[in-house]
Amino acid sequence: MREFRPPIRRSIARTVLMVALSLLIVLMGAVTVLVLGMSRPTYAISNGTLAVRSGDLLSGARTIRLSDVTDTRVATLTGGRRTAGTAIPGLCAGRFSYPDLGAVWQATNCATTVLVVRARSEELPLLITPPDLAGFADAMRAGTEMAITLPPPSSGPARLIVILLGPLVVVVSALVALLGLGPHRMRYLVGDGVLEVRTLFGQKRWSAAGARAKAHTPSRLWRVAGTAAPGYYSGLYRESGRSTRVYATEIDRVLLFEGPARVLLSPEDRAGMLGALQEQGASVEHEA
Repeated sequence: MREFRPPIRRSIARTVLMVALSLLIVLMGAVTVLVLGMSRPTYAISNGTLAVRSGDLLSGARTIRLSDVTDTRVATLTGGRRTAGTAIPGLCAGRFSYPDLGAVWQATNCATTVLVVRARSEELPLLITPPDLAGFADAMRAGTEMAITLPPPSSGPARLIVILLGPLVVVVSALVALLGLGPHRMRYLVGDGVLEVRTLFGQKRWSAAGARAKAHTPSRLWRVAGTAAPGYYSGLYRESGRSTRVYATEIDRVLLFEGPARVLLSPEDRAGMLGALQEQGASVEHEA
């Protein structure tokens, strides 16, 4: 089969779009990794210490000796403001600020009623939310060993982020591949009585016998489904009021194939491809 390729033109718009989408992929990937790295806060009393793990990769953990604890009290707080860390429904971890307490470090389920722990070894008060606030405070005073892991939130944006970003990263990555590799992988093959179009993600074949082919200047194209990016057009369009498949890298200099389907192509060697289609039984209108 004879192979014909579309022209590949440098496009500043396509390059800028690829860079922007690539940066978006990096950002979405980083957010996904961060969210997946989150776990549930844990509080453990053991060997004379209180160990608090925030469940957040960035906020870390705190360990204090019970002998250094100067105060434990239950408090109801409002007006909290995150200064560094994570604040999503079900997980508030890191540095926060409250009108009643000032700056604090917390690993909570975002409840307003918390256990405030102060220790000589810690610059900031610690805020935690075990299920039984008073009982946990008593266990700290007695040094009773205990380990608590907060239950996961039943719902919230963290789950939604993972659900949405995963598929979105795949879609945007596919678009970047189309913009970068699509024009180089697009080709047209004529022979064995058919016209075959190959793209990055598949191929289409139509019988050439009885078809018509000619050079064509399309009127306004309307994309129905597919890709319409600078230097890469692939999919189903409307042109001259008719359903048209487009596989082209430029749309102002195309070849119109009308057979089992109406197809617009942009071979570099348009005259050569018209001749090849004619050899396969197509009725061809050659360029003047």
